[in-house]
Amino acid sequence: MFNLDNMLERFSIEKNNRRFRICNLAIFIIALSIYLLNNHYFHEINWFFMFYFNDLLAIVVLLSFLNIIYPYKPDNLWLILIVTVLASFVWEYVALFIKPWAIFDYVDVLCYFASMVIYLILLYFIEGKINSSI
Repeated sequence: MFNLDNMLERFSIEKNNRRFRICNLAIFIIALSIYLLNNHYFHEINWFFMFYFNDLLAIVVLLSFLNIIYPYKPDNLWLILIVTVLASFVWEYVALFIKPWAIFDYVDVLCYFASMVIYLILLYFIEGKINSSI
């Protein structure tokens, strides 16, 4: 039988606290502001800003948003990896069936994982540790 409490305990998921949510709100606002700046100004600099810079912000925005609205802290390394893999799958594979002009780009996937590393680094500075328990 499925036991949510046991799963939450196993992954060492704890409840979000106010400080953690405020830090994630700041990360979300900064990353979203940089995203908007890229859409209006930076994309003209070169091909990296035009095609890949927003992908480098995608997982940071997604995870900070989840940590703002979700009552538990999804700060476990393995959960973050699962979210990144699922987001990459949806944004790069499922999108092919939804948007006819979409194309698969492995560099986008690399940017998503680089974005995950950036978020893990930010998480380390917020929490002082990376939760890697299974």
